[in-house]
Amino acid sequence: MAKRLVVLSSGELVLSFLLQGDSVYKICAEERSVKRLVDSLFKGKVKRLVKGMEGVFVDVGLEKDAFLPLKGESFRVGEGVIVQLVREPENEKGAKLTTNIKLVGKYIIYFPKGKDIKCSSKISMEEKERLCSNLEGELKDEGIILRSSSARAEPEKIREELAKLRELWQWVQKRAKVLKKPQVILEEYPVYIRLIRDHWQDLEEIVSDNPFVWNQITSFLEEFEPEMLRKNLYIKDPTPYIQRYRLHDSLRSLFSKVVWLKGGGYIVIDETEALTVIDVNSGDPAGSCHEENALKTNLEAVGEIAKQILLRDIGGIILVDFIDMKKQENKNLIISSIQSAFGEEACGITVYGFTRLGILEMARKKTGRSITRILSEKCPTCSGKGYIKSLSLLLLELEKELTHYTYKTLEVQVHPMRYEKVKKAFQSTVTPNIHIKESQEVGINNYGISHA
Repeated sequence: MAKRLVVLSSGELVLSFLLQGDSVYKICAEERSVKRLVDSLFKGKVKRLVKGMEGVFVDVGLEKDAFLPLKGESFRVGEGVIVQLVREPENEKGAKLTTNIKLVGKYIIYFPKGKDIKCSSKISMEEKERLCSNLEGELKDEGIILRSSSARAEPEKIREELAKLRELWQWVQKRAKVLKKPQVILEEYPVYIRLIRDHWQDLEEIVSDNPFVWNQITSFLEEFEPEMLRKNLYIKDPTPYIQRYRLHDSLRSLFSKVVWLKGGGYIVIDETEALTVIDVNSGDPAGSCHEENALKTNLEAVGEIAKQILLRDIGGIILVDFIDMKKQENKNLIISSIQSAFGEEACGITVYGFTRLGILEMARKKTGRSITRILSEKCPTCSGKGYIKSLSLLLLELEKELTHYTYKTLEVQVHPMRYEKVKKAFQSTVTPNIHIKESQEVGINNYGISHA
C-alpha cells in the first residue's frame, strides 16, 4: 500500500508521521537538542574488562562508558576500537555497542566483518538465487543483506552500491586513526531520513513544514533517488494534513493506557522500565461458549496489539495476558496470527509462546525509549509515578494550531504548572500578539485559545 511521510517541526521537536492509506502507521520523534546515537559509529577506547559479564566497558565520549559484549573477540585495556551503538543509554543503564558494523544502503546492508549473503524474507526463492549468483565472487570476507528493493534493481546498481559502502567503511577506518580521543566518527541520519531510506519504494509524497528539514531531505534524495525530488514538498501551514489525517488524535492516543476494540473488548497497555504488559479484556459475549468468545476477542486484540507496539515503538520484553483459552489449537492460532500481524516489521519480533500461566511472551528489538516516553515527562504532582505530555510536544501542538488563526491578538490559557515555561518559550519566538494566561480550568496536558 502507498505511504506518505509528514514531518512537523518546532523549535525543540521534530515529529515524523508515516501514513499508510489514511491511517497513521508509525510515529517517530527526535529532540533537536539530543544527539543521534543509535546506529552511529564511534571511535572507542577500552576502559575495563568484565569477565563475569563477558564484555568490556568502552569510552565513546558519552557521560557513561558503554558496554560491548564479546563474541569470540579479545581486547586490551587502552586499546582503540571502532564500534556502533545499538542501544542508547537509559536511566542507570549505559549504552550498548557492537563491533559488527552495518552500513545501510538503498539495496543492501553492508557488514565489513560479515561472512555471507542473506536476503530479505520478502524476496522469493527464485529471486534470491538470481541475486546471489550475480554477486558470486564479489565479497571478500564481507557480508551483506539484500533488501527487498534489490529484487527490482539491476545487478550493476547493486555492485555500485557495494563499492560505495566499501569506500565509506575505508573512510571510517582512516578517520578513526586521525581522531585523538573517543568520539563520533559517523552520525546516523535524522529519523525522517531513515524512514525515507526504509520505505522509499512505497512513498508517494513527503511533506515537511520546516525549510531546513525540507532542504536536508532534498540533499539526501539528490544522491539517494533523484526521481523522488518531485515528491518532496514544503508547506508553510500543515493544518490541512493535520486535520485530514487526524495527526493530533494519533498523538493523544499514545498517552492512553486503554485502547478499545470494535467488538466491545479493550486492551490495557502498561509500560514500565523493565517490560511492557498488555492485558486483553472481553466485551459483550457473542459466541456460544467462553472458549469461542475468548478466541474471538483475542483474535481482534492481536491486530490492535501489533498496531500499538509499532505505533508507540515499544521494545524489549512484552507480556500479553490474553483472555484464558483451554484449547492448544486456539493458542497456536493466536501465536501465528500475531506473527502475521506485524507484517514487514516481523523480522524484529520474537514470539516465544504461552507460559504455564497463560501469558504470551514476546520481545522486540529495543534501541531506546519508546515514542510515549520521548514525548512525556514525569508528573510533578505524583512523585514521578505517572507521566504527562512533554513541554516540547505541548508547544509543537500549540504552535501548529496557532498558524491558522486569523485574529490579530490571541490569548492562550495553560495550566499554572506550565505557565512560566510556555510564556518563556513564546517570548523567545517574538510573538507580541500572543498573550499567555494561567488557568486552573485547563488540564496540564491541554491548552485553550481565544480571541483577546
